[in-house]
Amino acid sequence: MTQNTQVATQAQKPVEKAQIKTGGTLAALAPQSIDEAFRLAEALSKAGNMVPQHYQGKPMETMAAIVKGMEVGLAPMQALSSIAVINGRASLWGDAMPALMQRAGHHIDVEIENEADLEKAVAVSTLTRGDTGKTITRRFSYQDAKRAGLAGKRGPWQEYPLRMLANRARAFAIRDGAADALMGIGIADEVSDYGPGAARDVTPHSRPAPRRGGVSGFIPADEMRNPDPEPDRDEIFDAETSDAPTESESTPTEDDLRRAEEEARAVGGFSNQEND
Repeated sequence: MTQNTQVATQAQKPVEKAQIKTGGTLAALAPQSIDEAFRLAEALSKAGNMVPQHYQGKPMETMAAIVKGMEVGLAPMQALSSIAVINGRASLWGDAMPALMQRAGHHIDVEIENEADLEKAVAVSTLTRGDTGKTITRRFSYQDAKRAGLAGKRGPWQEYPLRMLANRARAFAIRDGAADALMGIGIADEVSDYGPGAARDVTPHSRPAPRRGGVSGFIPADEMRNPDPEPDRDEIFDAETSDAPTESESTPTEDDLRRAEEEARAVGGFSNQEND
């Protein structure tokens, strides 16, 4: 058999596809390569209501969630149901957080002190590490929620305040005691309370520029992105903080007009003499 015949025979052989591998007590489909991860993400993004709405029809976002979940030990479907992007950060929500602690061998517990009196209520969460036995305790009270501007906030803070206190204390204990299990992923209860309204522009500006009304300063980032081609007339003189003359200084008197007229006449006479 010639070499060309061997090559042709090999080309006709069907390509063997990778076997689907499952493992563990709970069998889960786990991609073994970036290609398998993308194929799985593309298929799941078309799965309709079997995946959360914010992943439907979005294979790239779906793949990112799968990869992020694999970093903390979540199977693909677990990642899609437990990871959401909140205020620009991938965050865990629901029962995924205590599940990760239990999988890592840690124990997390929460108790509410003064449960009958909301104003005095305090959530106390204790995390016990499975490897060292060390305990980490964190507390979060209703007064802490007030100082943080959370108490009375529309939504769960109004409907389930004790539950929210427990979630916050638990999140503090987990972040401080088991950061190795979280691997930097956010906790939804915390991240959702940051809120976009608390954000401020910290973009550095390297060049000074004249501001409206003659005041020198730095151009804010929003003006650099959306410059105003024609500033309003009212804005030019809005504060009267520039060196603009006052009304008495800017309005010429009769003496000023007479002097100006005499100077103009004198200049005109000198010019006529030169022309002659």
